[in-house]
Amino acid sequence: MAVQNVHAYVVGEHGDTAVPLWSSATIGGVPLLELDPFDGREPLTQEVRDAIAHDVVHSAYDIIAGKGATAYAIGLAASRIVEAITNDEHRVMPVSSLLNGYRDIDDVCLSVPTMVSHDGAGTLLPTPMSDAELTALHRSADALRAAAAEVGL
Repeated sequence: MAVQNVHAYVVGEHGDTAVPLWSSATIGGVPLLELDPFDGREPLTQEVRDAIAHDVVHSAYDIIAGKGATAYAIGLAASRIVEAITNDEHRVMPVSSLLNGYRDIDDVCLSVPTMVSHDGAGTLLPTPMSDAELTALHRSADALRAAAAEVGL
């Protein structure tokens, strides 16, 4: 299956408290959690999703261990954001901006699906989240606030 058919977001801070949004992920427009396994793939059980989430969240550690930094991935992401702004794409991207009233989260910068255009980070999309995902997003916000407080912000 072509990766262009898969639409899924990881929200929150870029690190250990990042939150994969399984409940809004789709493949070819079909909700991922409703899709039966195909092509001999294993069912997407909670255990499998937890393992995938762990691998995604902790992949930076593997990259740092192998290369010493994650600069190439950061550069690629930054170039995609610049393209979306320069070309006025109105592209939905998980970018970080100051949240005030998004899902009852205030006064912290987190990555959430956002419309990116010539105006930069614009409309924050009210992406569907399960109760568990929303709780995890609030934990991510709390973790960033705690980190900011540690350095006096």
